[in-house]
Order: sequence, then structure tokens, then C-alpha cells
Amino acid sequence: MRAKAFWLILVALGLGTKRHWHILVAILLGVILGVYLPYPTLAAEPDSYFFIHEFFNIVGQLFIRLITMVVVPLVVSSLIVGVSSLGDSRQLGRMGGKVLVYFLLLMTISAFLGAGLALGLQPGENLQQNLLAQANVSSVIQQLQQAPHTDLQTLFFNMIPRNPVESLANADLVPVILFTLFFGAAIASIGEAGKPLINFFEALFTATMKLTDWVMIFAVPGVFSLAFTTVAKSGVGIFSDLWLYAATILAGLLIQMLVIFPLILKVFAKINFTNLYRAISEAIMVAFGTASSSATLPITIACMERRAGVSNRIASFVLPTGATINKTGTTMFEVIAVIFLLQAYHIQLDAYSLGMIILFSIIASIGAAGVPSAGLITIAIVLNSIGKFQMDYLAGGMALLWSLDRVLDMCRTVVNVMSSCTVAALVASSEGELNRDILNNHDAWTEVV
Repeated sequence: MRAKAFWLILVALGLGTKRHWHILVAILLGVILGVYLPYPTLAAEPDSYFFIHEFFNIVGQLFIRLITMVVVPLVVSSLIVGVSSLGDSRQLGRMGGKVLVYFLLLMTISAFLGAGLALGLQPGENLQQNLLAQANVSSVIQQLQQAPHTDLQTLFFNMIPRNPVESLANADLVPVILFTLFFGAAIASIGEAGKPLINFFEALFTATMKLTDWVMIFAVPGVFSLAFTTVAKSGVGIFSDLWLYAATILAGLLIQMLVIFPLILKVFAKINFTNLYRAISEAIMVAFGTASSSATLPITIACMERRAGVSNRIASFVLPTGATINKTGTTMFEVIAVIFLLQAYHIQLDAYSLGMIILFSIIASIGAAGVPSAGLITIAIVLNSIGKFQMDYLAGGMALLWSLDRVLDMCRTVVNVMSSCTVAALVASSEGELNRDILNNHDAWTEVV
């Protein structure tokens, strides 16, 4: 019976005419199969079910590896092309100022929204203490001890690369982006002497986008496999104990997607959010499947240029920067998670501590890219910064958060990607580089994946 259901799912993945609908169906079917074939029960199953799980785990990881393969050359080439096309330093400063203001505005709104929801719904107030005691504390403590010591000062200095080549090799995107911005500005400032370099990076960008098109042929089986393995390993039982915590985060993400972003788009750029969301639908679904805004970056750029009508100059500058810096979903998650932990352990939260949680969550989410176990470490940084963090004492609560992190990370990655697309559309509109005829005319859209 299970084998028959498995083959029916594979057949269903080939139906339809639009690839983005294939991806959506793949996610849903992956979730269903993950519930139907949960990983913890496979020990009593035939070897064929072990093979099914391991096979899809390999397919999912292969898809992530392929799409991650193009991220670094895409970030470098697109940023240099974007920055060099801005011309003089005054244009770069004006554009960079707009982008930074929008990023900080959205992240600040996100942080305050998370604080309001956590204080209002109090997801950690009634958490059973035996759950905290039974959590896999030793595993979390070991992960924290093995991770490099990171505080806010270290985060700031890590943004400046000692060796740009080493940062490129390690795919450490924050210092890579900072160096690339400076390097692109230097190329633009030397005039004709920089033309050969600009031509080279333009060709690299074009070739990388073509490579992305080839990689996205594997999007449907890749996203299906990721959804299946995530649900099969995580299960749905954990939500029965942490449903209010998960609901608080999901409510905040939905408010951002359906209220905050649409309102800002309408007020500042008179853009209908439904058109923008439809234009980036492929990027949204790939973001959900991969749980990585950096890995989704090639599809995000393609969607914004080919369907949302944003110029290459704006998209190649805003989106790579946003994929690393602009993490509105992550910021809100950290605020809610920290307040949840304080509530669960009945630690008093005053106005000063709440303000520090909001501030440090914004800072930590900006600078923590590339840190192993990033979600756990950045929460530890925030707690340490307000003077209430003790690893042994709070590790049980962190273990509970870790058990849900993959599923919630998929959701907040979607918001991170949508936030960067929102900023790109706002900047393009203000610069007169938003083709509204393309954005509002669905029939003129070209296939992205």
C-alpha cells in the first residue's frame, strides 16, 4: 500500500504545465509523504523504506549543493555590475542610503511586532517544566561549546574580511559583500581603465544566470525531497507541546507578508502586492524548500528582473545585499524565541531588557551569517548581551527550540526573501527603474524555472 502511494506521488510530480505549480505540489506531497513515512518508525520497516528515506535525503542535499554552487559567483558578479553601473560615489551613496533605511525600517518593525506578539500571547508562560528537563540538553550544550565564541564585537569585526579570498572560499557572504561593494566602487571610479573588468563580471553574471536555469531543472525533485525529509525527521508531534510558540511566530510572519509589506508597497510605491508576490512565486517556494535566502538568490534575481520589472542595476545591487543583511523573519524569530525562553524559565523581563533584546536581535541577525548553528548561537548572543544567559540553565529550552527550528526556518526564510524583494521594488520605483507594464501584465512574464 505504501509503495503504491509512493509511486502515485512520483507520477503526480510530473503533471501540469507550469514549473512553479510543480514546486508547490512537490512541497505539499513531500509533507504528506513525510507524515505517512515518519523517520522514527522506519527501524521496524523493510529495507525498502530505509532506501526511500536515504534516497530522498541525498536528492535534497544534492539540490541544495547545486544551487549553492552558483551563489558566490552570482553575488560577486551581480554586486560589481550593480555598483559599477551606479556611476559616481554620490549615486552609490544615495542608493545605498535608501537600501539601508528600508532594511532597518523593516527589521525594526519586525522586531517590535515580535515583541508585541510574544508579550501578548505569552507562548512560554505555561510551558510544562518537565518538557524543559526532558529535552536533549547535552546535545545543545555540546553544539554551543564546539561553536566559536561569538559576541557583538566579534560579529562586527567578522564583517570586515582579513583575506577576501579566504572569505570567498568559505562562502562567508557578509565580508564578501562588503569587500565587493568597495571593489565595485573602485572599478567605477577609474573610468575607462575599469571597462575590461566590468565586461568580465557582466559575462560572469550572464553565465551564472544561465547555469542557474540549468540547476533549476532539478527544483521539483529537490524541493519535494527536502520537504519529505524535514517532516519525516521532525514529525508533527512536537507541535502539540510548542503549538503556541510556533503559532506566535507564524502569526508574526503572516502579518508581515499580508499587512506590513503590502502597506509599505502601497504607500511608498503604489504597487499592488499581489502582482509582486505572483511575480516572485518561484523564489518563495524555493525559499520554503531550501530554508536558505542565499541559496534562493539566483531565482530571486531572475524573478525580479524577468517578472517584477525591476532593472538589472537595482536587482543586482539590492538583492544580494538583502540576502545577507535583510533578515526580517529571522529578527522577529529571535525576539520571540528569547522572550519565550525568559517566560519559560520565569525570568523577569523589564523595559530596559526588552529594548536590548530588540536592538541586539537586529544586530545579531545582520552579522551572524555563516556561523555554525546560526539560529542557536545568535539567540545565545542576545541573551548574553542582556546579562541573562546561562548555558546550562537555559539549554533545555534551547533544545526545544532546536527541535522546531528547521520547520520554522523554512517559513521565516520566505519572509526574508519577500522582504528583500519588497525593498528592491521600492528602490526601483523611487529610481524610476520599475517597469510596471511587465509587473502588472502576467501574460508578458517569461518562465523562470
